[in-house]
Amino acid sequence: MRKILISILIICLSPMGLTAQSRSLTGANRPLDQAAGGLSNTQTETENRPRSTTIEHHVKNWQLKELGSFSDTIAVDTLSTGFQVHSPAFRKSPVNVQLGNLGAPSQPAMVSEMSIRNDFLFAKNLSYFFDTPENWRYYNTRTPYTNLYYQYGGPKRRSEEAIGVLFTQNINKRWNAGFDYKVISSIGKYEAQRVENRNFRFFSSYSGLKYEVHGSYVYNKTDQLENGGIEDDDYIFNPGRYNFDQKESIPVNFYSASNRIDNHQLYVNQALRIGNLTVSRRDTESVKLPLGTAIHTFHLNRNRRNHRIDNLSRAIDTGADEFFYKGIYIDSTATRDLIYHTSVKNSFQLKFNEEANELLKFGLRVFVTNEIENLQYPKLPEQPGTHSTPPVYMSADSTFANTHLGGQIFKNLGERFRWNAGMRFYFQGYRTGDSELTGAISSSFKVANDTAGLFANGGLFLTTPSFFESRYTSNHFIWDERFNQTKTLKVRGGLKIPTRRAEISVEGRFINDYIYWNQEAMPTQTNAYLKLIELKLFKHFSLGNFHNRNTVLYQISSHQDIVPLPQWAIYSSIYYENTLFDVLFVQLGFDVRYTSLWYAPAYMPATGQFHAQNERKVGNYPFVDAFLNMQLKRARIFIKMDHVNEGFPDNNYFHTINYPANPRGLRFGVSWNFYD
Repeated sequence: MRKILISILIICLSPMGLTAQSRSLTGANRPLDQAAGGLSNTQTETENRPRSTTIEHHVKNWQLKELGSFSDTIAVDTLSTGFQVHSPAFRKSPVNVQLGNLGAPSQPAMVSEMSIRNDFLFAKNLSYFFDTPENWRYYNTRTPYTNLYYQYGGPKRRSEEAIGVLFTQNINKRWNAGFDYKVISSIGKYEAQRVENRNFRFFSSYSGLKYEVHGSYVYNKTDQLENGGIEDDDYIFNPGRYNFDQKESIPVNFYSASNRIDNHQLYVNQALRIGNLTVSRRDTESVKLPLGTAIHTFHLNRNRRNHRIDNLSRAIDTGADEFFYKGIYIDSTATRDLIYHTSVKNSFQLKFNEEANELLKFGLRVFVTNEIENLQYPKLPEQPGTHSTPPVYMSADSTFANTHLGGQIFKNLGERFRWNAGMRFYFQGYRTGDSELTGAISSSFKVANDTAGLFANGGLFLTTPSFFESRYTSNHFIWDERFNQTKTLKVRGGLKIPTRRAEISVEGRFINDYIYWNQEAMPTQTNAYLKLIELKLFKHFSLGNFHNRNTVLYQISSHQDIVPLPQWAIYSSIYYENTLFDVLFVQLGFDVRYTSLWYAPAYMPATGQFHAQNERKVGNYPFVDAFLNMQLKRARIFIKMDHVNEGFPDNNYFHTINYPANPRGLRFGVSWNFYD
């Protein structure tokens, strides 16, 4: 791993064969203008300004939303606050059920983070690593921009490492290109937990007066040993009864089981401005904007997943009552569950800007999307093998097509009030009859000397389960179901007061015909009417140089046996911050995470799914991490002691049954920005 890091540093610090631009790039390669609800061709005039020999470092980045029809401009992350949160899962959600190891599967335990539908079932619990196109960033830079990230957690024999390299540069004032490379390499604190995750994305964007294009090629790989958890939780509860000097000595269920997913994606979004419209912005100023925009989006997404267990016959020989799985349907010598899922989507969209509608003053977009899916998966062999001889493996192949129409009206102009309402309806393919009705509003207003913001959004979703939720054949699980559509009503609202650093929100999910993973780790559809409520409160307190950032969740699940949720979850970060010697910014403090007792879902390695269990509750244990954050110019550094309270107040430090949290350990990380 250190050799890889050194090689990457050498590459990124080299001239890269490109020279820095000598012109200002302000306004060049602008993203889709969010404020105007569409594409903008306005440019900042710089030709008449005197040239400067010093180019200001400026990095602008954005994400494409709603099939590329809108952009969401976001700030480059240069803050020290929260930098010590090293886990990608905890950066996404303050409360999770997980396996403990960095880069391992994780599932948010929050109502607001529940997915409506999963395109590829087996990557569902790696969503923090498999980003969707709406989360990819595109850049515009005045000078080349590089960010290097490194994280290490000891001890060496059980190390956890993460590396990140981001490089981007404008080739000219309209064209940008770059790449983003991330690696997680973790041996794990317990036996057979090794993780090797890799993510590479090459991206480029071009913005002309009439034409704009964004493109990405992505390769994701997750390769993880699956130990099935420790054999007995009593090894953690009562360590004095056993002679295990190290955590890695604790027996686990598997030593050679693994899951690997390879994912390739190709994404291209093209936009062509149509017509011209002169709009008055001020009494003496007018600007020309496109009447509308034609947009085409292409997305190829190919997944390959392989669940393997070597020496399966040896595991079976330990005794039928002791074997982890209840069934063996294909091969008793080894497990080779290999599947492929390929999706090709084409979307065509026509969008009219708000300024074009002088009467009603809102924008409009309509779109049609076609998706072709091809799936390859195991099927039962015609001639079974023996205890020592594998069978002849066989596979099945299925191809499906789905087409849906959609539309949206929106008002994004103005600072006080914005709204949108949309729908989509599937009229062709196995998802025929699926539909969505969505809407959102936001407004801001003055409260004394503060500005507050109200927001609300929601939707009604009729969703057909994915293919593998309904049918699947593997060495240890077989199911063939005919599930009904799941009906979901989602309602969310809240209040933000940025000047008070406070936010409160509430979300409700009301679901019929919900599909969940039962205690046998099989998909099941319930006819119960589910009511899920989440109340979330964020508040940042400060007193002089002392700070306290708090996120508090209160959740209600009407059926804890179907959708288990912790009633209370708290994340609190308490720290002292100051600037030393006028150059070194420091934060010294500790983080606390806590959940009330709950039946956290168990984990099934063969499918990679978390499923219901009523064996034992976990929680009511505070996880405390002590940290020191430092920032010196462009470099951010953290040093932390994970799980500093290991064993206090008791030994119930489990994320879920059979998966204890990592023991106490030292960790450090650094992020460094370069602008040349």
